[in-house]
Amino acid sequence: MQNFISYWRPHASLATAGAAAYSMSTLFSAMKPILLTRYVEQIGLSEGLAGLLVALPFAGIACASLLMRGWLLRAPYRQIAMVCGGLLIALELLSAFTFSYLSVVMPAQFLSGICVGLLMGTTSRYVSVTRERDQLFGFVDMTAVLLMSFMVYLVGASVASAGIWGGYLAAAIISTLFFAALFVFRPADQKATSDSEQSTAALEFAVRPVAIVAMGVLFVTFSGLGFAFMFTMAADLGMDYESAGRNIGILLFVSAFACQIGGWASAKFGPERPLACAFVTCAAGWYMAVFTDDPIIFMAALVPAIFSLQFCFPILLSFSGSLDTEGRWAGIASPLITSGFAWAAIVAGQVVNYAGIQALAAVTTIGMLLCLGLLAIAVLKKPKVLAV
Repeated sequence: MQNFISYWRPHASLATAGAAAYSMSTLFSAMKPILLTRYVEQIGLSEGLAGLLVALPFAGIACASLLMRGWLLRAPYRQIAMVCGGLLIALELLSAFTFSYLSVVMPAQFLSGICVGLLMGTTSRYVSVTRERDQLFGFVDMTAVLLMSFMVYLVGASVASAGIWGGYLAAAIISTLFFAALFVFRPADQKATSDSEQSTAALEFAVRPVAIVAMGVLFVTFSGLGFAFMFTMAADLGMDYESAGRNIGILLFVSAFACQIGGWASAKFGPERPLACAFVTCAAGWYMAVFTDDPIIFMAALVPAIFSLQFCFPILLSFSGSLDTEGRWAGIASPLITSGFAWAAIVAGQVVNYAGIQALAAVTTIGMLLCLGLLAIAVLKKPKVLAV
């Protein structure tokens, strides 16, 4: 036990800040289904417009990766934490009081996503330059997923009692707690890299880094296609909403521990083999879930389908972090990879609309094959210079 404590003590503050930044993104995930339904019920938005509104934070997270290429790579950590964290809280409060004015709330939610993306990218940059980045990314992601279960309850209860206003107000309060946790970490404690030591040279866009980041985005997108229609599949099998919600909720909660297992597997075996196995497992799990006629088999198939996503996420982040010695690729990759959750919902809706729910299995399989192809490129293509 003493060895475990001494192993994690040097990174405890960084792990706390990273978990806080990533939990801000899972807060958006917790809010998305609740607010989507409530916007339709409370102010009569169409499903399409409500879906676009709740997806805007994820679009903002994706756009944040573009900003991570510039001066933000060299900006002081505490300055980024103060500006982005404080602005996020202000934007959630603004959304609470203007939720019915789409011309205000939509850009506010997009900007809130940019703030979170910058916080994720900045903390990822520091995690990626540690020797224990695999395990740290696993811990950060596991904590964010575990906290999401509680945030779903808190946001849901707030919306139930005070409508959309209550949902955004709860988001502001939760964001304030995460904001405070960001300042536990002081970059001066980090031996590998300090804010003043960042290189000013341009980041090289070689084939291998682009393949790894693209693989991460595609995996999160295609592995998440079935998530949007899990309850629809359960209903088609005769399961009621309560039992399906209880069982799926338990699976989602337990799957958080797969994040830490993924970090351990990456540290022990390298990222390539665990990723390849998870791609195959994910495709097989969703194929079984889509085509089975048995509710028990359906729930069993969700185990590899859901666990594969949680298992791979920290590996993909760590893989990106290995591309340079300063963590710049990790800063760019983490918002982009996270944005895959938004694209998954959009793509899934289009697939089901045009080809039916069973087509999700085929599209997921195609996506996993694309990921395997990009993984092969990452393994075989070795650039002469990874970062300059």
